[in-house]
Amino acid sequence: KYHVAPPSVYAFEEEITAARSSPMERAEACASIFDQEDGRPFFLYFCTREPHRPFVRDGSDPVSPDEVLVPDYLPDLPETRRELARYYMSVQRADGGLLRLIELLQSSGKWENTVVVFISDNGVAFPGAKTTLYEPGMRLPCVIRRPDVAPGVCDAMVTWADLSPTLLDLAGVISEAPTMHGRSFKNAMMQSSTDGWNEVFASHTFHEITMYYPMRVVRGRRYKLIWNIAHGLPYPFATDLWASETWQATLSRGLTHYGKRPVKDYLERPRFELYDLVNDPHEIHNLAGDPGHQSILQDYQNRLRAYQEKTSDPWILKWEYE
Repeated sequence: KYHVAPPSVYAFEEEITAARSSPMERAEACASIFDQEDGRPFFLYFCTREPHRPFVRDGSDPVSPDEVLVPDYLPDLPETRRELARYYMSVQRADGGLLRLIELLQSSGKWENTVVVFISDNGVAFPGAKTTLYEPGMRLPCVIRRPDVAPGVCDAMVTWADLSPTLLDLAGVISEAPTMHGRSFKNAMMQSSTDGWNEVFASHTFHEITMYYPMRVVRGRRYKLIWNIAHGLPYPFATDLWASETWQATLSRGLTHYGKRPVKDYLERPRFELYDLVNDPHEIHNLAGDPGHQSILQDYQNRLRAYQEKTSDPWILKWEYE
């Protein structure tokens, strides 16, 4: 994460240098870590630039724009299909780097004593996903391989705030981390019940320096509340998303909808958005103003505020001033 700076704040013992544009080369550069014979445990943070905009190169297995599936939150336009095809080829390159990393772990003899965590830091780089707290921006991949756990699916609702305490717990360092905002889900991975893991909180404040739009979210199994703290401002764009072929085609054609969502609703957001994710999975019908959902709105507002108090969120002041 070269843009997370200064390095002194997020210091690593060793920085492994390799071509930023090649996941395979970055994986090869990690071989020296796996081949160390001093017996020390290691933590490797392996990041690829793929699949990041711009999607400029073809993959080893070309994808045709005609064969891609366009998700409902995107407009089905030729420009969208071209970008999605390039995106999927970019994913192929990232997968190739991960596969090589696994092969190196196996050849070094450390595969059966290593936990591998695969995540994404944000939703797919299209308007409607990345930088938003709608479902395409929040529902991210989380694949964890543990040698001591059989393959399966865990339905616990977790966030990346839970990663640090979980990794520390897996390493046998701590099981409780009262100073951290997250909690370990080590045991939840092995349980069929998700009791205690049925709610998550999320936030967004800045993306780039000029992209100021703080939001806070509480999401349960059925309902989700988004608090748009800067709701009086038009929703800002990350530079690469604004310049994307998909968004520019939406503007140039004068489309009223972006996928299933009205363009106006995407750009101009109310203070609160409340969605029934069971009956409205695409988050189109805001229930915050519906008289029949005021008790649910109040309940979720209380949950959100309590979490802000617990985590010392400075934006809690906006409850008092608005």
